[in-house]
Amino acid sequence: MERKQSQFLLMLTALVVTGLTACRSNDGDSAPASASAAAQPLSDIAIASRLYAGTPRTPSGFLSDPAPASFEQVTTYHIKSQQIEPTVSTSYELCTDDWAQAFDWSEAVAMVAPVYLDLVSNSVTERYFEFDRVPRDEPTHYVRMRVYQCNYLNRSGVDLRVAEEFAGVFNQRPLNTPALSDLSEYLWHFTEYNNADHAVLESAPLAAASNLVHVLSLANLDRGGGTNGCDRVRIEQLQTTADEISGELARSVTPVRDFDVHRVGEAVLHCF
Repeated sequence: MERKQSQFLLMLTALVVTGLTACRSNDGDSAPASASAAAQPLSDIAIASRLYAGTPRTPSGFLSDPAPASFEQVTTYHIKSQQIEPTVSTSYELCTDDWAQAFDWSEAVAMVAPVYLDLVSNSVTERYFEFDRVPRDEPTHYVRMRVYQCNYLNRSGVDLRVAEEFAGVFNQRPLNTPALSDLSEYLWHFTEYNNADHAVLESAPLAAASNLVHVLSLANLDRGGGTNGCDRVRIEQLQTTADEISGELARSVTPVRDFDVHRVGEAVLHCF
């Protein structure tokens, strides 16, 4: 009974965010994400220099998901099926439209952590429920647990171990180019590409005959992966396709090209 009362009090005190927690980064201007499509293509050396420097990692206007600045470490993730039921065959991000269910999942994950994660805040956006927690013995570590709202995105049936496959059902309406752009960029934050030695060069819609398509052009640096000890840069396209009627999503990764580079002092040079 006490737990139900505490859940009710938490629900009453939940910070309801009417806009999106994630927002568009400006990087000095207010250009929309699609504006990157009109930018001049970067040279190989400019791409490699960006990867070595580690910044910028996304183009101007790309959807950002800023973390609290007052903590030494911030971890953000969506609660997955195997965190709640370890015996299920595939791992995918859970969804519900019930705050209490999302809270129960968050509490279940917090209970099995090496150190219990105390709930310090929670919020709701049109995308997800968020439960912010701090390890009881590590006050400098902040954990943002999220659960998708099913009326936004249902990932049931997705296998996160497979990069090119069914990617869920997008339930936001209207389902249009800006909505798919936001989703594609948000999902990027939870991929292997959101790491050091990776960058998004461009984010833009692609004209298609029957479906909506959004493409992220990616650059990845493989240190020592080139010829003669050089580093290799691989350019790929991460494509998200949405059926305009059903909202069914598919994702694919297509290699575009690669080239070898190395650094001599502060200079970045081609390897031939």
